Amino acid sequence: MAAAQKVFEYIIELGPVLIIPAILLLLGLITGRKPHKTLLHVLYVFLGLVLTAIMLTIFINFFQPLVNTLVINSTKNFQIIDIGMALSKNLALSSPFIMETIIAVILLNLIMLAFRLTRTINIDIWNFWSILVVSTAIYSITGIRWMGLLISLVVTSITLVLSDIYAPSLQKYYGLENISVAQTQSVCWAPLAQFINFVMNKVPFVKKAHLFFEQIQYKLGFFSEPMVLGFILGMVVGLVTRYHTIAVTPRADILYAAGAGLRMAVIMVIIPRAFHLTAKGLVPLITDIKGFVERRITKRPLYIGLDPLILAGHPAVIGLSAVMVPLTVYIATILPGNRLLPGPDLIFIPFIVIWAVAASRGDTFRSVISAAVMIPLILWITTNAADLYTSMAVANNLEIPEGYTQVSSISSGANLIFWVLIQIIRPILNFFI
Repeated sequence: MAAAQKVFEYIIELGPVLIIPAILLLLGLITGRKPHKTLLHVLYVFLGLVLTAIMLTIFINFFQPLVNTLVINSTKNFQIIDIGMALSKNLALSSPFIMETIIAVILLNLIMLAFRLTRTINIDIWNFWSILVVSTAIYSITGIRWMGLLISLVVTSITLVLSDIYAPSLQKYYGLENISVAQTQSVCWAPLAQFINFVMNKVPFVKKAHLFFEQIQYKLGFFSEPMVLGFILGMVVGLVTRYHTIAVTPRADILYAAGAGLRMAVIMVIIPRAFHLTAKGLVPLITDIKGFVERRITKRPLYIGLDPLILAGHPAVIGLSAVMVPLTVYIATILPGNRLLPGPDLIFIPFIVIWAVAASRGDTFRSVISAAVMIPLILWITTNAADLYTSMAVANNLEIPEGYTQVSSISSGANLIFWVLIQIIRPILNFFI
């Protein structure tokens, strides 16, 4: 068990930026006919993911002064702090049956493929941490290993089915064929995004309201350029951040806003370039893998399950995230029943809004509404999960930051599948407590 924990800890430390290209390289060398081409394409994917990860971190940090302003001016007393991946990593690595869970998840995927219950070959082993959190949570409640393993497999099977169902919409809008997203915390929000769009199609006047990202770019002309749009957005964020002092020190605050505008301009230019760089390498790699599968294994179309990071840099996703990140914090300050202060896991917002964008086919109006519905649900669920996650964190000697009574994590708490499942089986689990 100690060896398995060390290996998986090493995988988590490497992160998807290294794990995904490594697996693609291995598959590419097996399935591709030109190793030097495969290596070149993998390097494109690697560079694109590195650039996306770095710029997403800078993107989230850009909003930190605005977040602080919103929190300081809020009357809400936050009792739960979002500590992000620190909590998720702690819970995943505290599992007493890491290797058993990983092997069971891989075998389940292969069995479902063999019986045509899924089309997704999930190579995103880095995100197995989310399944380990599930099994650890159930084990902490019941003290029964097989129960934790069973629920984790149920979550995995639902995730794979959802990945299949919503893969076509991802492929169609983002232009990346034969891929799916098999990360539980991300794909679980796809049905809600689709349902919201279905409801809007039934509402008079609303069903005729459209504002596509491409239309905005066409109508705004010069102002739709990422650099210009980013500068304007950054200026607005900077002015809002300093609104309480701008009357006293207007020159300094305007200069601060201009600097914020320049930083956002750079972000809005580079992140979409990172997406295109990733796509440049990913498309031929997936094509080679698909061709090999069709020649040697089956003619049945299969999807390669990847991390949502590959889609987070799309211009429409980043544009929507630029609105939703500060809006998430603002909603947190006014939302009844929410006790969570969003923190490091704000970086998870783009991984959720990819479904809002895909479901609406880039309709900005509908994407914003979908995301605005999802965010409160995420905050409520993460708040509701705080008791469980805090007890697990304390049991594993994870310190609670000063000033707060509990910890939680949006990336773990956003697992809608697990949360719904817990509500359904809670009466059964009570027998084991």
